[in-house]
Amino acid sequence: MTPGTAVLVDVVVLVIVAVAAWQGWRRGGTALVLSVVGAVAGVFFGGWLATGWDPSSAVLLVVAIGVGGLVGLGLGHRLAAALATRRSGGRLARPHLLDRLVGVVAHGALALVLCVAAGALLADAGPADLGGAIRDSAVLSATSAHLPSATQVVDRVPGLGRVVAAGGTS
Repeated sequence: MTPGTAVLVDVVVLVIVAVAAWQGWRRGGTALVLSVVGAVAGVFFGGWLATGWDPSSAVLLVVAIGVGGLVGLGLGHRLAAALATRRSGGRLARPHLLDRLVGVVAHGALALVLCVAAGALLADAGPADLGGAIRDSAVLSATSAHLPSATQVVDRVPGLGRVVAAGGTS
């Protein structure tokens, strides 16, 4: 691994985040925030519902979590679209300043989290030099230090521990 490879990884990540933030400025953040909130709520509701139906069925749990997340995502997106058309009198309006600022933060943060997830996959399954550069990346390391661990996420979603145990990963 060459000395500047980790810096190159940082530059690539920061460019991805900047492009996502620019898209957030152009589109606004209401739709993204409501969609993510809906998806997370759907995952929790689906996990809770499946645990109440048949606590021993991991397949039912996976389907319920997946369907719950998709339904919540759709409902959040639909609510955002309804708010946008109501605000603009039935036509698609340009986002207001507050919506643009929320968009910059939301889109940039989502891109950064996705870069951390992709980096973790590449560090484990990619070439050794790339994995080392990803592990040495200051941006990815600092971001992942502030994100919840997989164990913390599994402990929060009802029944998700069974899905992880059935998959053989932790």
